[in-house]
Amino acid sequence: MKRRTALVAVAISAACFGTLAVFASLAYERGAEPLQLLAWRFGLAAVLLGGYLALTRPAALRVPHRDLGRYAVLSVAGYGAASLCFFFALNYTEASVVAVLLYTYPTMVAVVDAILAPGPMDPGRAFAVLLAFAGCALVVDPFSASGGTHPLGVILGLGAAAGYTSFTVLSHRWMPGRSRPVLMTYTFGMTAVLVCVVALAAGARLSPVGWDWQVWALLGGIVLLPTFAAVLLYLRALSRIGATQVSILSTLEPLFTIALAALLLGDRLSPLQFGGAALVLAAVVFSELRARGSEEPPVVI
Repeated sequence: MKRRTALVAVAISAACFGTLAVFASLAYERGAEPLQLLAWRFGLAAVLLGGYLALTRPAALRVPHRDLGRYAVLSVAGYGAASLCFFFALNYTEASVVAVLLYTYPTMVAVVDAILAPGPMDPGRAFAVLLAFAGCALVVDPFSASGGTHPLGVILGLGAAAGYTSFTVLSHRWMPGRSRPVLMTYTFGMTAVLVCVVALAAGARLSPVGWDWQVWALLGGIVLLPTFAAVLLYLRALSRIGATQVSILSTLEPLFTIALAALLLGDRLSPLQFGGAALVLAAVVFSELRARGSEEPPVVI
């Protein structure tokens, strides 16, 4: 993949990821429930990505038994937890706000890395963290006449960011050199199992009986765009241009969500919230630019 092609791939990946909150919100309006959507999303995505690997690199799907336990932890404490928080947050606040709250996760990763690393946090990274959370406070918009974003929506949105932080940190520290598509295939499959267990414990229904064609179309969009295509494009670009530039370009994701939510859901951020979103994205870019000189681990595709 050429460099220019990789840059375009990241932008398309960000656009695909940016559809998730909007598609899920539209599905809710048509009677779907969070646990239903999540179970079917990850189950179908695991089959799709696993089938792709089975056709292209079947040997890659054979992993050591100890890795299976780690994939389970990555699902329960990472990707699965983040997805549950994200999908339920959409019940309490706008898709645009949830997307911006989720994007505090790169600065959370910086905080965790600083805690785990010896010595004080780099001043530049500390500034980026403060910038991100100042932006987060503005996105919540506590000064609005309605009292701002629902507190549970804020907690769940930040919980999604914390889950992705856990997934990012653990996957890099536990599983360096592992194939990312293989990791995501097992994580998707185990997250589907986790969601089914949660649904059974909560007495929620998983059957899609009653869904109309629009819900099925939205589910198909969720599986194909922000799950399958976005992950593959992101990983392909990552192997070509590195984590720093991919992370910076990925800040387009919440911007795509904001635009699509305005178009399809009628969401409108206030000027104060737009300012907060800009601060969050600026913090991510600033933090990644500070990290440009650091050595990036090789990514196995």
